[in-house]
Amino acid sequence: MISLSWGVASDTGRIRKNNQDSYLADGAVFAVADGMGGHVGGEIASKLAIDVFAEAYSQSQSRQNIVEVVQKANTAILSRASAEPKLAGMGTTLCLLSVSENDNRHQLHLVNVGDSRGYLFRNGELYQLTDDHTLVSEMLKSGDITRDQAGNHRAKHILTRALGVDPDVEVDHWKIEPKQNDLYLLCSDGLTNEMTDPEIGQVLSKREPAEKMAQELVKGALSNGGSDNVTCIVVQVDSVTPPPLPPGGDKSRIVELPSQTKMRERLQNATHSVGADLAERDRFIAASQVQRERDDEARERRTRENSAKYGGGAVRVNPVITSATTRSPELSAIPVPLPKRATERKFRIGSVLRSLVFLLILAVVIFVGVSAVGIYANHSYFVSLDKSKVAIYRGRPGGLLWYDPTLVRQTQVSASQVAPYHLSDLQKGVIEPSLTAASAYVNRLLNESNQISSVSTSSSTTSVLNSATTTTLAGGSG
Repeated sequence: MISLSWGVASDTGRIRKNNQDSYLADGAVFAVADGMGGHVGGEIASKLAIDVFAEAYSQSQSRQNIVEVVQKANTAILSRASAEPKLAGMGTTLCLLSVSENDNRHQLHLVNVGDSRGYLFRNGELYQLTDDHTLVSEMLKSGDITRDQAGNHRAKHILTRALGVDPDVEVDHWKIEPKQNDLYLLCSDGLTNEMTDPEIGQVLSKREPAEKMAQELVKGALSNGGSDNVTCIVVQVDSVTPPPLPPGGDKSRIVELPSQTKMRERLQNATHSVGADLAERDRFIAASQVQRERDDEARERRTRENSAKYGGGAVRVNPVITSATTRSPELSAIPVPLPKRATERKFRIGSVLRSLVFLLILAVVIFVGVSAVGIYANHSYFVSLDKSKVAIYRGRPGGLLWYDPTLVRQTQVSASQVAPYHLSDLQKGVIEPSLTAASAYVNRLLNESNQISSVSTSSSTTSVLNSATTTTLAGGSG
């Protein structure tokens, strides 16, 4: 028999507007899902996954195959996204711990997809049991980057696996033999992005009630920034009845690790962390040491050969993955990571200089264009009406880009003095090439107006004289 106690805490964080994390904790199954795919999609995807597990684990103690249930959750998310185009691209991570019983023997099943994590705190030590399915994690395993570079890499949040992305999602699955006083922590990356493993271990080492420890972890993440949703489930094994030993003792392996975790150091830690028998562990450590020495010798030999081949220049040889197509059997399940140049640009002085030259040329072109427009606008003139007077303006009628016309001189010629057939042109603006030409045009208008006035006056005088002559002749005849 096994007795568990647990506590859950979740918070939106200090930056996010909604909580895309979902969780389940009912004593038989504990799960954390961190949604992705937009403000609405991520929340829906994580809830869909949790609902599938809640339904699957609500029937009986026998339980379904855990990996099949994960596949079912993956299908449910894909179907929902296909039915609703606005949800296309949504997905979720998953970290789940469940309890199973077989022949009076209790086991814990841990499954993981994405970068939500599962930890074990045992005998005062904290072990990360799950692998992060991120591009940076794979680059770290392949030796392309160091741990210091991985911590601040800009591709840190690019997932290589998630539910709702691929119809055939690959699932990491562990079987763990529980021990009394074990503490298991399931959490979203909102915790691990803000708190280091030593800080997490310090909280779990207090051995307070599970609910209080979960709340303290969330509080710590918020105090350190709270840049994302954060969810924690702490599960404590209060008591467990050990299974009866078969005849000859129990020589079976306690842990089944996924292929991508079978790198030497991780397998050593994981096997030790979940209680493999000492003989098995010692054999593994010895074999690992021998293999490590062989690899070191081979790497040094290849380095010497390449150095001689290329005239003494240092040539980097990756001892784990030698090319994008040739991979060791241990890493055959890991997707080939993108080339480093796809996620991390190297600083090159040539690129910087080209960028600066381009910006300089662009600035010169813009300056020349603006200057040309300004010169053109400031050396153009037109004659128009300013209220009832004829006026001379600098610029173009109606303005040119951001250059508005400016009044140069208002003449004494009124609109009433101008011949009617000029008024429509003046209202539109009569363009002249210079101020002198504009002044000459105004003088022509004035002269034309004076001529019209003279003709009109002469006509009036002739009419008066003719009238007077006629009157005199009439008087003489009488």
